[in-house]
Amino acid sequence: MNGYHPSRVEIDINRLQLNISIVRNFIGKSLYCLPVKANAYGHGLEKIAKASLEAGVDFLAVACLQEGVLLRKAGIESPIIVFGAFHENQIEDLIRYDLQFSISSQLKARWVKEVCEKIGKTCQVHIEVDTGIQRTGVRPATALFLLEYIYSSPVFEPVGIYSHFATGDGPGHPFVYHQIELFNELKRHPDLVDKKLIWHLANSGGTAYYPESHFDMVRPSLLTFGYLMDELPSALSGIAPCFSLKSHVSYFKVVEKGKGISYDHTYTTEKESRIVTVPVGYGDGYPRALSNKAEVLIRGKRYKIAGTICMDQFMVDIGNDEVFVGDEVVLIGTQGEEQITAKHLATLCDTNPREILCLLNNRLPRKFSP
Repeated sequence: MNGYHPSRVEIDINRLQLNISIVRNFIGKSLYCLPVKANAYGHGLEKIAKASLEAGVDFLAVACLQEGVLLRKAGIESPIIVFGAFHENQIEDLIRYDLQFSISSQLKARWVKEVCEKIGKTCQVHIEVDTGIQRTGVRPATALFLLEYIYSSPVFEPVGIYSHFATGDGPGHPFVYHQIELFNELKRHPDLVDKKLIWHLANSGGTAYYPESHFDMVRPSLLTFGYLMDELPSALSGIAPCFSLKSHVSYFKVVEKGKGISYDHTYTTEKESRIVTVPVGYGDGYPRALSNKAEVLIRGKRYKIAGTICMDQFMVDIGNDEVFVGDEVVLIGTQGEEQITAKHLATLCDTNPREILCLLNNRLPRKFSP
């Protein structure tokens, strides 16, 4: 189907796979797990999963059962870890679709054991340990009791043990070192030294800035997609975004001086101006918080959004410049010598690039190249 939406997300698969190659070289012998939850951070779940596996990723990870099922139905046979907490009625499907999943309490371990015995199946699990994010996971002090229970039953096939950083997006944070030490203390315990488990802790920041957190496997999602909050080590300097958001000018009009633009007239023209409309809005996941803040690129030049972003479109004041209906508009990406990044938009919204990318929903079609 052609011409069904004037706006689109463009994903450069070659760039993605180059990022993976750079990260792969950086992490050495550690396994590479790519979280592709939330539609692969807005990039497109199935396509990104397949392209990443082709590039040498060892594991995929998702947040919930539904995402794992989508990957299995797409024909993906690689190991898939479900990190999110599961509900009792999801256990049978987690096992049926051959998904590895997290055990974070003895209660849930008992639920799983009962289901496995009922259906005559075993399951592959990862033990989640809470070293400081205070979200889900068993505390390090009681992790051994959970592990003893899991190893005592033949229905469980323990694959890994992991935790999540609470403050790991940038270099040098003291709490990161505290979490690494807690994880190491558990790993050094005499009862676990001979256990064949994959130990994993590092997110993107951990992968880039804390090599001592790499352990047996890393999980660098945002880094793989080309984003991180701080300057990267030189060995990762080739990393770049593979995501662009583009549209086209859909309308043009000349507006007199002193006229309010869009809802609530939060922007007023300072002179007679040419106002163009772009068919992207918060209904597509482009944040309303960017009203009167964000810029777009048209004909290689930066222009600021004029007025409140609507559900389906927004306006741009181009002054007296020449722009035509149909001209390309770049909201995230490069045009000419100029670039707008998801990181920059995140700064304007006081958030992080993950949220900006994940917000852009499937009303915007994805175009993959090559």
